Amino acid sequence: MASLRWRAFRLPMRHRFEAAHGAMADRRGVLIEVRDDDGRVGYGEASPIASLGYGTIEDVLALLARHDVGLLAGLAEALDPRAPGVQALRCALDVVALDLEGQRAGVPIAALLTEHVAPAVRVNAVIGEGTPEETARFGAEARAQGYRVLKAKVGTASPEHDVRRIHALRDAVPDAAIRLDANGAWDEWTAIAAVCALAPLHIELIEQPVAAGDVEALARVREASRALGDEAPKIAADESVTDPATLERVLELRAADLVVLKPMFLGGLRPAFAIAQRAARLGIGAFATTTFDSSIGTAAALHLASAIGGAIPGGIAHGLGTGEHLAADLVAETLVAHDGMLRAFDAPGLGIAPQDGAWAQVAEGDWVTG
Repeated sequence: MASLRWRAFRLPMRHRFEAAHGAMADRRGVLIEVRDDDGRVGYGEASPIASLGYGTIEDVLALLARHDVGLLAGLAEALDPRAPGVQALRCALDVVALDLEGQRAGVPIAALLTEHVAPAVRVNAVIGEGTPEETARFGAEARAQGYRVLKAKVGTASPEHDVRRIHALRDAVPDAAIRLDANGAWDEWTAIAAVCALAPLHIELIEQPVAAGDVEALARVREASRALGDEAPKIAADESVTDPATLERVLELRAADLVVLKPMFLGGLRPAFAIAQRAARLGIGAFATTTFDSSIGTAAALHLASAIGGAIPGGIAHGLGTGEHLAADLVAETLVAHDGMLRAFDAPGLGIAPQDGAWAQVAEGDWVTG
């Protein structure tokens, strides 16, 4: 009989990170460990974000306390995906199951998702809210570290403030690709005005410019951007992807050029990759991002990015450059990009596991056995 146990953790951030949905000073999550009958150990991370409506780690812990290792045998699929904490728990259990399956088969998780995998993927750095001077400084630092794609959070203040920030960023990194993430903070007219004002700065894409549920407005913002010509920013659906009914509407209306795939909010790697495949058949691109996870969660998202990069043409950068914002981790050396790239794991399964020395510094409470 396989054994299941879990333990909460708290990762401090290097600095307070602000976005339109709120600010983070630390990142809390639950590490799940399963040991199979042959002694193999698989890991997964459940780290919801309450400010985005996905529940808390207390919700995850309560779900685990009510169930047992049978979760891996399908009980997780029976849980209401709209309930707080469920999608993060599903993600963790999906990754655990894939980790163990990959170890048994002797292949990395990405190879379980698709036959063709990318050996490495380009990733973007991410810049939180700040003054124009701070935004420019963080951008220049990221570019000096080798990042060629920079993502700046917008929508926390006035559009005029954002325009000044992005002008300063472009001046600081004239040769970098810049993408923006509004996290649904703008209304339709503000979004269209921002697209028009920022288009001369050669913005690569804008994630979720309008509220997640307003797919028709998202489609109109995309059309307004397309009308500006080939150099105008592409429009990406992010929070709109996490609700199945809203996602269907996005695909039906071709309301976005790209979909953003966060395994933590989509219930795992397999559901996220299925969305990427569906979108590709409609001519819509896809890229993976983390949710400021530990290196366990980032590694899982890296497998998804590797699978997307190998199976679906496009070559767009993925949002995996968040490890540098963590001041501590579950491993001794946080998974971070080198020269703007992350190399895919070639070891069987997930390819990474928590390390006692680092793990002990961030763990909260004791292990709980299911």
